Amino acid sequence: MIILVLNVLAIAGLAIAGFGIFMIAQAVSRNDPARVGVMLTAIGVVIAAVFFILGAGVVEIQPQEVGVVFNVLSGELAEMPLDPGLHIIIPGVQEVTIYSTAQQEYTVSGVPAEGAVRGDDAVVALTQDGQEVSLDVTMIFSIDPAKANIIHRRWQERYVNGLIRPTLRSEARASLTEFRVEEIYAGDRTLLVRSIEESIRRLIEPEGFQLTNILIRNIRFSPEYVASIERKQVAQQEALEAEFRVEQKRQEADQVRELARGDADAAVTRATGEAEALRLINEQLAQNPLLLQWRYIEQLGDDVQIIVIPSNSPFLFDLESLIGSTQTGLAPVPSPEPAPGGN
Repeated sequence: MIILVLNVLAIAGLAIAGFGIFMIAQAVSRNDPARVGVMLTAIGVVIAAVFFILGAGVVEIQPQEVGVVFNVLSGELAEMPLDPGLHIIIPGVQEVTIYSTAQQEYTVSGVPAEGAVRGDDAVVALTQDGQEVSLDVTMIFSIDPAKANIIHRRWQERYVNGLIRPTLRSEARASLTEFRVEEIYAGDRTLLVRSIEESIRRLIEPEGFQLTNILIRNIRFSPEYVASIERKQVAQQEALEAEFRVEQKRQEADQVRELARGDADAAVTRATGEAEALRLINEQLAQNPLLLQWRYIEQLGDDVQIIVIPSNSPFLFDLESLIGSTQTGLAPVPSPEPAPGGN
């Protein structure tokens, strides 16, 4: 802003000088004295010269900029670059070159509209196991203000094509050769990015640059490798399905065995219960020999008094004795009588 004001004042001085020259011409044409015109011309010239010199001697460095001062007489650079702000230099003796210290990016990409160079500019290299990989990379960097003199001395405005581009491509290609294709394809590319960053930083920091980040935009593999990965994934999926079916069959077999074991346990339990029941029955029969006869008669109607049994039956039932025994709680009952030969 100050430089603009100084330039405006210098131009105003030139305008005053021009007006003075006009007045001189008018005075000469009328044969009048040209003293006033001469004075205005002299004043205008002095004003213009002073403010032009001041304007040329004031340098304004904007934020995110740095100025490198070159001495024309000695051919040397000033020891320290100029920081943002106003600075006074010697016009005609010192020249200032301004560099931006803002973040810059450089991209190499196989997509024509993305990279710094139009067309397929991706980094192509062979991995450690010989697989071809294409890499799209973005490098974010900036000029180190304290080392701007180094950049001006070695690179000036050629640093993008002279240093940044070849360094990014060569180090990305070299890092790819350190990894197997499975390590890159797996998705965790932290080690690859770290390798590229370390190698690039080691080369560009001594040249006056700061590396902010390396971004891998895209990785492309050869069609043959992609096809082999797809076949491998299909085979793995089929193997998992087969393993699932085997596990399912095993579980079904376990279930069948458990059911059979349950049935066997139930049969044992039933047999044990039946054996215990028979044991109890035998104990009751030993204590009450007429129990079977009583259980048989109990199934008959209440009005039955005599029963005709086959001739080969060894016993006749004495209903009165049996009925009487029920009234005494199965007390000792008469022994059964042998049946006669007839009915």
